[in-house]
Amino acid sequence: MRKLVKLSGVIAISMFLAGGLTACGGGMFSRDKPQTDAEIMQGQEGRILWESKLQYVKIVDRDIAGLASEHPGTVTADELRTVLSALYVGKSSFFKKKEVPLFAISELHILSTAIANGLSQAAPNEDINFVSIGSHQGTIAKESKTTTGRVFISGGRLNIVFGLIHENYSEKDKLTGQEIDRRLHPLSPGTRKFEADIHTRIALDKGQSFYLDPDSGKERADWLVIDIATVLATVADRTGGDDGKVSPELLEDVARSKQATSNLRDDVSNIKAILFEMSDEIEELKRQLEAAKATQ
Repeated sequence: MRKLVKLSGVIAISMFLAGGLTACGGGMFSRDKPQTDAEIMQGQEGRILWESKLQYVKIVDRDIAGLASEHPGTVTADELRTVLSALYVGKSSFFKKKEVPLFAISELHILSTAIANGLSQAAPNEDINFVSIGSHQGTIAKESKTTTGRVFISGGRLNIVFGLIHENYSEKDKLTGQEIDRRLHPLSPGTRKFEADIHTRIALDKGQSFYLDPDSGKERADWLVIDIATVLATVADRTGGDDGKVSPELLEDVARSKQATSNLRDDVSNIKAILFEMSDEIEELKRQLEAAKATQ
């Protein structure tokens, strides 16, 4: 017989699942709220291209000396949107692995426009840094995720050095309930100097590879190198190209909606399976409760 679980555990899990199913249609998306302008501008001394509280896209100095970047760049906002929309991350949900988009639709619109603009202005000794917070489908409901990076063009390829990838974002510490001081816990972009401790990896596709460190001979999971032409050709091939009747943005939205529906269907099926597995324990607990009442 399976090991019995405590009634309190069953009740807690049941309430959690019930609440999660109710919230499947959406979730609260909030951003950090520093109290002063000084905190908002903390670490943002570069030429700011876009800013919304802790989120920004800005031109900054290159973080190390060396081979100059190929700036100003010529990638367009539409091309960059396609390239960024082709980035996915691996995710585990109910013991099942799947891939989800790195950026939400709202993030794509802002980042593609601002970063392309920045690359067209940046000098060879400058990079583009960004901090973005997006609302993404979690195991049960929508969750706020932070992604940060340093962007530049080198060797004819787009480079993104990530500092954070889909890190859970919250304004307050879950244990203490206190506001998180972003001066002590900044949302830092990546750096060429050292590899960031990335908890979520990019799921590589055609035209995408991790940077190979020439000193150590190892790949850096935080540093993505993108062959723009290959990615654009791959996306065009998979979508059948643009026939002039349907915009690329609409094709992208339809594809993502289909994937989100499929992911949600899988999650609901997994929840049903978990509840079915718990049915024996729940029935046994009911019998124990009835027996206990009879002896009182």
